[in-house]
Amino acid sequence: MSVISIKTHRPRKNDIYFFDCNVLMYLFYPNGGYAKDLISSYSNLLTGVIKSGAKIYFTDVLLSEFINTYIQTEFHRLAALNHWPHNKAFFKTNFKPTQDYKDVLMEIKTILEREIFPNVTLFTSKFDIINFDEIFNPPDTFDFNDRYYAHCMRRLNAYIVTNDADFSDIKNCNIITNNQNLLTL
Repeated sequence: MSVISIKTHRPRKNDIYFFDCNVLMYLFYPNGGYAKDLISSYSNLLTGVIKSGAKIYFTDVLLSEFINTYIQTEFHRLAALNHWPHNKAFFKTNFKPTQDYKDVLMEIKTILEREIFPNVTLFTSKFDIINFDEIFNPPDTFDFNDRYYAHCMRRLNAYIVTNDADFSDIKNCNIITNNQNLLTL
């Protein structure tokens, strides 16, 4: 595994990238309260990738993870503001029928249609050829989505752009990050 600092990487036209869900949240979820330098570093990389003409791949699993993470994060933010219970029952029964929920869905749809999809290539994973032994081992650090992304992007020799330290156990991937824990492995 090669871990590269976001501060030193320069995108090139023939490079291929995959932006992990946590980075998408930094870039596209305005209510996250994320550190400005974190947002800035990943935003600058995304801009550089787009300007270079490099490819950005996006999978079906990433679409699901981004939508669900965005909805859940916004629900918990609104629950804190409105003193609602932070549980699934309230989410399903009380929050989903509201205009707030519909507004969140429209926000996500707009982000996808205007900001993400015009800049990415949708990647078909060919799920039938995934090596499940590779995905499930080692089990003590298991995160299906991260392993799935690594498996898919390894086939393309793509850079995975992430701030997630869980990628430290992923083999044979090129990681670009601002996460000091990953950089000091």
